[in-house]
Amino acid sequence: MRDLLPADAESQGRLLARLLGTFDLFGYQRVSLPVFEYAEVLERGLGSIEPANLLRFVEPETGEVVALRPDVTPQVARLVSTRLAAHPVPIRLCYRGSVVRRQRERARHDQQILQAGIELVGAAGLSADLEVIQATTTALRQAGLSAFTVDLGHGAIAQSLLGGLPPRLKLELLEALSLKDAADLGRRAQRGGVAESTREALLALLSLHGGLEIFDAARESLTGTPAWPHVVELEQLARAIDRAGLAPQLVVDIGETRTAAYYTGAMFQVLAEGPGQAVASGGRYDTLFERFGQPRCAAGAAIQVDHLRWALGAQLGEGRTRVLVAGAADDAAVQSVLGALRQAGVSAAAAEPGAGGELPLDYARAWGYAVVARPLGTGEAVDSFSAEGVPIATRLGVEALVRGLRSPRE
Repeated sequence: MRDLLPADAESQGRLLARLLGTFDLFGYQRVSLPVFEYAEVLERGLGSIEPANLLRFVEPETGEVVALRPDVTPQVARLVSTRLAAHPVPIRLCYRGSVVRRQRERARHDQQILQAGIELVGAAGLSADLEVIQATTTALRQAGLSAFTVDLGHGAIAQSLLGGLPPRLKLELLEALSLKDAADLGRRAQRGGVAESTREALLALLSLHGGLEIFDAARESLTGTPAWPHVVELEQLARAIDRAGLAPQLVVDIGETRTAAYYTGAMFQVLAEGPGQAVASGGRYDTLFERFGQPRCAAGAAIQVDHLRWALGAQLGEGRTRVLVAGAADDAAVQSVLGALRQAGVSAAAAEPGAGGELPLDYARAWGYAVVARPLGTGEAVDSFSAEGVPIATRLGVEALVRGLRSPRE
């Protein structure tokens, strides 16, 4: 966990505003959920959670075990299944909030992850999956990310080939699949008595990764298997994404086994240069709501805000232009200029001049003020300077200064 200094906190806030604003344009209404949740709710939504992966506490008044949430979706399921249970579907919700996950990779990763996400509840089929991906990629583009890859998979393809196997063997095979280890996968499958046709289909998954052409290869190796209907479903979604131009680059991984323990259908990651981890991910989870007594289909996605900030880099742009007004805060001319600037929506504060009446340039540079204005004591006229002390304009009215800040050429 870490602090954010003013510049980082401001850029994070601007980025969140863009993301949530885009979600709103798609009809997603914002909810706010507590960072603490009853452990029972999280376990019901995510399945069994390794105790070492969760930060737990005892709620003093009730003795209930609560935890810092590692995922928001179970909370949304609780909310929809209780307080929004009578609302008509589809239900479109969005949120912003931090999750806390114990990271064990050798490289340093933050434990607290800020997310902006959407949940589409009660809508199934191609159009619903496409909507979630469209809302996510549109939000990324609105934030300034133009170069990214959508990596598309399906949570039921590998699972359907493993149906009926003992749970332990199933986990072993899924692990070998996730590592793309053909030798280990074949060895474990043979040792576990998996039928030869199923072994061949599982091994074929390891090579089914690429563009839309990969579906031709999938037809040769998976037609007639329990996985085939899910492959067809995935192909329809992939081609719809391609037709709609939602991804600068689209990659399909038919053997993808990445899950959050609840994905049952299409799932995706958005990858970009920089962070080394997905900037967004999501998918369909049609069985999660059953655990909360309200069987409903659902899909959602979450954007990792700090990963996105990293990927954007300089593309995120500068923050708002701030003006430092040189003079005592109780000076009438200073107050007049400050009031006019704030009325016009410009961030402004006062700072005492230095020795000999020198402009407070060191203060301006330290705190990110782009312009220093010196009131002339006649109405709202000012001389203005850059934070480096370079004169910008003399005897300028505040209205003209504001126009200049908004249109630097003027």
